Amino acid sequence: MLNILPMSRFPWFHINSLQAQCDKGAWSRGMDLFRRAGVVRTDIEAEGNGCWHIEGEVQGSMPEPYEVSVELVIAPNGQLTLWSGDCSCPVGEDCKHAVALTLQAAHQNPAQAHNTAQEPMPAPAAHALKALHERREAVARAEADARLVHWLQDWDRAAGLSAPPVVAASGSRPDRPEQYLYLVSTVGLPRASAQQMQLEAVVSYPKVTGGWAKPKQIRTQPGPGQAVFDRASDADRQVLQLLRAMPRGMGYYSAYSAGPVAVLEGAVGVMALQQAASTGSLFADAGGSTVGAALRWGDPLPITWTWHEAPPAAGGESTWALRASLPGSSATLCINSPPLYLDAVNGVCGTVEADGLSAAQLALLLKAPALSATALQRHQAEVASRLGGVLPLPPVLGALTRVQGVQPVARLHLAPVPAQDVPDLGLITAQLRFDYQGHVGWWVGQELSVLVTAADGGQVLLQRDAQAELGAIERLMDLGLLATDDGLFGIPGERSQNDWMHWADNGFGVLREAGFEITLDASLGGWITHADALAVALQPEGDDEATSPWFALSLGMEINGVRHNILPWLPDLIAAAAAQPQDPQTGLPRLPSHVYLPSQTGPGFLRLPTDALRPWMAALLDLVGDRTHDFNGDSLKLSRMEAVRTSAALGEGAVWEGAAALRAMVAQLHGASALPEVPLPATVKATLRPYQQQGLNWLQFLSAHGLAGVLADDMGLGKTLQTLAHIQVEKDAGRLTHPALIIAPVSLMGNWQREAARFCPGLRSLVLHGAGRHEVADSVAEHDLVIAPYSLLQRDRERWLAHEWHLVVLDEAQNIKNASTHAAQVVGQLQARHRLCLSGTPMENHLGEIWSLFHFLMPGFLGSQQRFKEMFRTPIEKLGDSARMVQLRTRITPFMLRRTKALVASELPPKVETVMPVEMTGAQADLYETIRLGMERTVREALQSKGLAKSQITILDALLKLRQVCCHPQLVPLDAAKKVNASAKLDQLMTLLPEMLAEGRRILLFSQFTSMLTLIEAELKKRKLPWVKLTGQSQRRDAIIEQFTSGQVPLFLISLKAGGVGLNLPQADTVIHYDPWWNPAVEAQATDRAHRIGQTQSVWVIKLVAQGTIEERILVLQERKAQLASSLYDTSAGRKEPLFTESDLAELLKPLSLS
Repeated sequence: MLNILPMSRFPWFHINSLQAQCDKGAWSRGMDLFRRAGVVRTDIEAEGNGCWHIEGEVQGSMPEPYEVSVELVIAPNGQLTLWSGDCSCPVGEDCKHAVALTLQAAHQNPAQAHNTAQEPMPAPAAHALKALHERREAVARAEADARLVHWLQDWDRAAGLSAPPVVAASGSRPDRPEQYLYLVSTVGLPRASAQQMQLEAVVSYPKVTGGWAKPKQIRTQPGPGQAVFDRASDADRQVLQLLRAMPRGMGYYSAYSAGPVAVLEGAVGVMALQQAASTGSLFADAGGSTVGAALRWGDPLPITWTWHEAPPAAGGESTWALRASLPGSSATLCINSPPLYLDAVNGVCGTVEADGLSAAQLALLLKAPALSATALQRHQAEVASRLGGVLPLPPVLGALTRVQGVQPVARLHLAPVPAQDVPDLGLITAQLRFDYQGHVGWWVGQELSVLVTAADGGQVLLQRDAQAELGAIERLMDLGLLATDDGLFGIPGERSQNDWMHWADNGFGVLREAGFEITLDASLGGWITHADALAVALQPEGDDEATSPWFALSLGMEINGVRHNILPWLPDLIAAAAAQPQDPQTGLPRLPSHVYLPSQTGPGFLRLPTDALRPWMAALLDLVGDRTHDFNGDSLKLSRMEAVRTSAALGEGAVWEGAAALRAMVAQLHGASALPEVPLPATVKATLRPYQQQGLNWLQFLSAHGLAGVLADDMGLGKTLQTLAHIQVEKDAGRLTHPALIIAPVSLMGNWQREAARFCPGLRSLVLHGAGRHEVADSVAEHDLVIAPYSLLQRDRERWLAHEWHLVVLDEAQNIKNASTHAAQVVGQLQARHRLCLSGTPMENHLGEIWSLFHFLMPGFLGSQQRFKEMFRTPIEKLGDSARMVQLRTRITPFMLRRTKALVASELPPKVETVMPVEMTGAQADLYETIRLGMERTVREALQSKGLAKSQITILDALLKLRQVCCHPQLVPLDAAKKVNASAKLDQLMTLLPEMLAEGRRILLFSQFTSMLTLIEAELKKRKLPWVKLTGQSQRRDAIIEQFTSGQVPLFLISLKAGGVGLNLPQADTVIHYDPWWNPAVEAQATDRAHRIGQTQSVWVIKLVAQGTIEERILVLQERKAQLASSLYDTSAGRKEPLFTESDLAELLKPLSLS
């Protein structure tokens, strides 16, 4: 039902603002549709705030009108600010139907949109609209009737029945209705003689006398409702559709077009022509008022190509034109794409065959220009290579010999590369050429047919075998050769050239086996020379080997029976060795049976056997990498320290002459022979255990040979006693002409003084500490033993450096593990004949600490700090290189004496360790997870913005808070933590202590937080349990320690930093670690306050660990550090992963887990 709205004289919004919102095409077509009264229904609804909704129906090309809805937003000034239309037509949105509906609504009064029942429109307008609606309904009924009748006629034809007569309108030809015919014609191209075929649809009807009436052009778009279209067959409609789909041409309909006509292009054009022929209504356009016989679809016709010569114009030259022709004389070639033909005489049309030519090539040939004879001769090679075998060549070109079906021979010519080009091209280039029956060249990248000049000057058209040529190239690439220009192959200079040297050494057999014919440049003769045997000598300068500060290292090699100095080859030799992987067992490079070194006497290379060199590799690597030497002399000048270092680094099987005393010394340090026994003087008031006597022998041996070392015995094995005995021996022998200086932590100074008085009362001892040290400083030379703390090294620097010392001993030497500290720098400058480090844990965290100790003991022994990092730290710590670990251990083992309790103190009772998990619950667990989430976010942001190295403070602060929560929430400096008083670990401790004390146990309780010890004291006070406490702030340390050792108090609270070293507490039988620390060595040192020589009972070590928290993950990290230290001291393999990475942080910051 029509919803008829009153028409407004003026639009109620600005029409130009609607045009600005629409597509240009949609606007023009929508305006036309509006003017043709195509809008059937309109409903307007106001939605408020200037928003309007319009719905309606618009008549399109289909019988049923389209459903259309439009959304509008109108500004107060009448401007349209938003317009959007949806339609059921194929376009879908913002189409011409939406434009027409909006224009229709613009001329209606929206205020009366919902009042049509109360205010009927004027009668004339209503009658006009009603009449329009009736006309549209009548048209729709007529179209429906026509579709039905046409379908019934098709049915009758399909059933083989004669169609009943159709009742026609008055004045028509019911027995001769109009039908679609299709006319084929040819049209010329601009400025060309070639023709193209076009197809046009027209309308005609059968004449009574036979044939067809004069065809009429179609001037409106064929469509439903037109009688001729409604009667048309499906084939006709398909042809019309294909004409509309022409990619190029005139296949469009408008009020101004001449009709449905198109130049046939592409697959659509061929389909249109073939479909038109199938209707029986395809005719050749004769240009008259009638049409002839219908055209049928014919077989494809082949093209024949010929060259035609045009005589020269006056003063010009002859030209040759390429012509295409078809069989017979009546067919016309149409250069459509693809080409077509029209044979009106025989009533046939169809496609053209052009074997071997693409559509683009065919199109180009059909439009080929006339070509100058001179130009053809001048470019004969190009023409022949491109057209030969595809088209006949112009007769003006001479006769060609063809070579085809021949398997080429791949030929390589090898030549050395000039020295200046070696960095780019490598050592040797291989020039690849292909030989086709004597025609040799490189044609890769050219056409498969190439024109070459034969030896007799004749022209040869050569058909290449691309597969064979590609196969040869691939075989070279499989061997590692890369192509440059013009068939030149080689191994790029930045890559290893070992393959060239190996191939040359074996006569380039690998290339011959790959199917190449080889020729060699004359300069490659004798390119590889073989050397025979290595002779090494290490001789001191001067007669006294024991005191000589310099040694001369010489290397010789027999070449063709003549000895040659090979020192000039040493840098290249070491570079070759450094490029090879190392043997994890020996730490030496895994060298092949021989290496190639550049010849020093001419071009080429020297083939050097490596059996004799292999044991020298580690030592030579150090010599070349650590400092610059002059390799052009007959020998290499080494300092005594370098000679010792070289000897210590030698692998098994190293053969060398000279320096017998040096060799014997190194052998003794390696343990190959026993060290001289040193009698213990009566002035030492102690009986040394066997391993302590061995330590004294070792210290005396180092001193006798001017060497230094690290006494790294386990804590509690008597390092102090061995050192004091060593000093006493030096004094009794008259060698202690200057004092021995002991640098120790403050906590150990008293122990040194007591031990010296006890075991070596004959040593005059002086302690320099406190404010009174200045009063006795001038008497240093009058004493045998001076004891001072690390803290005074920098403060009294000038005093220490002014004195000469017979021996400098660093106790707990890990205090200088950072070589950049003031203490490390001062001790390195002390004037001392001998140096010694004492430490049960010489390496706590990383290998740089070992370098720092040896830098103090024997500067240069481990090379520079940067060299040590490149050679050892990075390969071992980050790459898990076990071979480098073996090499480092081999180097330092002679100068580090380490015995563990398990090896030398069989009388020491066992140590039992227990990890006691404690489960956090309730408010403490919630607090832990809350802090963990915040800290995880903080750490992640720091890592992203600053990286791991610059985020250490942030990371440590985050981890500290988590560890504090595990101990007791009251330790955390946060308001939320102050509200939580429960501590599962403290509750567990208070359960354990009363029972242990009741059993009579003597307990050492360690914590790194002094504030935690204070909280524990408060709980002990509540329970009236006795205790003493030692922290860094404690006064009268000795008196506090005496209360525990004498048995007055059974419980000793100790801060890890204050009491982890320097205390002898074998009276304790129980050690409790309240909280774990990152460094396992620090915890072990604290434990060994009780588990040491003098202990007579089993020691029970308890570690309280908050379950599922960061503390459990600290234990994992402790194990990693312990593995690295173990691999340095022992013979086990190195670690296989980095020590501490961002993944470790992720693990430490995992959520609380009680599983």
